[in-house]
Parts: sequence; structure tokens; C-alpha cells
Amino acid sequence: MDLKAVYDVERTDSTSRIQHDLWPLDEIDPKKAKFPCCLVWTPLPVVSWLAPFIGHVGICREDGAILDFSGSNFVNVEDFAFGAAARYVQLDRETV
Repeated sequence: MDLKAVYDVERTDSTSRIQHDLWPLDEIDPKKAKFPCCLVWTPLPVVSWLAPFIGHVGICREDGAILDFSGSNFVNVEDFAFGAAARYVQLDRETV
């Protein structure tokens, strides 16, 4: 009689069969400051005039709300610290 140990469990990779259906995103709306799944950038006053590549970056949730990390342990939601977003790049949810 062959007995299997308790820890001898057959390994199955069930996660390879799971398909993730992503719900559609809302449209990007700069007037309402809604940028679903985007990185947003805004220039910093004076600093960006001297060095145009320097600015402030925020990341957006799937509902379009901007998360702005400004200061120690402080996160602004839908309140970008240095004004409106000047540029945005939408991220691909399949690869992120």
C-alpha cells in the first residue's frame, strides 16, 4: 500500500487558464483633469524655464483621478500641486 505524504500535492498551474477582462476606460478629458491610467507631467515655475526637462509627475488611477505625491507621506488626490497637467502618457494595462 502506497501512502502519500500530506505535503505531496500535485501541482497545477490554474493561473495560466485565467483570463483577465479589463473594463473599458473613460475618455481622457483635460478640461475635467481626468486621465485614466496615465502618467501626467506639469512644469515647475522658474525651474522648468531654465531646464525644460525638469517638472512634477503624477500618476492616475483607472477612474482618471490624479495621485500627486508632494511632501513627506502626503498624497493629493485630484489636486495636482503645481497646476494643471501639461502632458500625459497613457499606460498599457496589459503590460503594466
